[in-house]
Amino acid sequence: MTPDIEPFVRWGTPHVAAVALTLLATGGIILLGAKGSNHAQRVFCKAMSLVLLLMFAVEFTWRHTGGVNTPWQENLPLHFCSFMVIVSAIALWCKKRWACAVVYFGVLTASVQGLITPALAEGYPSFAFLIFFFSHSMLFLSAMAVIFVMQWKARRKDILRSLLLMDAYLLAIIPINVWLGTNYGFTQKSPIPGCILDYLGAAPWYYLWLQLPALGLFFLMYLPLRAPQKG
Repeated sequence: MTPDIEPFVRWGTPHVAAVALTLLATGGIILLGAKGSNHAQRVFCKAMSLVLLLMFAVEFTWRHTGGVNTPWQENLPLHFCSFMVIVSAIALWCKKRWACAVVYFGVLTASVQGLITPALAEGYPSFAFLIFFFSHSMLFLSAMAVIFVMQWKARRKDILRSLLLMDAYLLAIIPINVWLGTNYGFTQKSPIPGCILDYLGAAPWYYLWLQLPALGLFFLMYLPLRAPQKG
């Protein structure tokens, strides 16, 4: 950590301010979804998609040009939230159903945890703090745009398909973590002490115990957005 940067304090003033700004921006997205023209909505979604991709490029350029003092193995774009940035950009630009479903279910159950319990060492105004909250806020806002701007509706098959795609990420990342000695997707250990994963057994088996609760939660999330039945 940079000597003149204060350590991150969970629910300190900067953390609260970042969450508050995210919620304020959410209100703007809801308003756009309710009152914006179809053209304005399309432009907004495509602009968000481009911002996500630019943010992705900036973060990992910064990481690999001396922005952090960690081994290169730990600075690859392999975290779940990195995966979700790309999926969110696809959802907002292309409106692919599978991508919209993964953004809705994945961001609002997994990525949003980064806003609530950040795994972050440096506090404001470090670049690490700024990029962390900007990226996680953009993910949350992407999910809100899928709901309120794109007005996407869920189908029952989206529940299982989304969970399987998230599981596919975990299964793919486990051997990579073993090979590189990293912890992408937190398959080697939980991100912070006291995390909910700590109460579900050893890594990576805690993800196995999450399968049924995740299905139940996804089903509850499906109900308010379920698509009308045909016929």
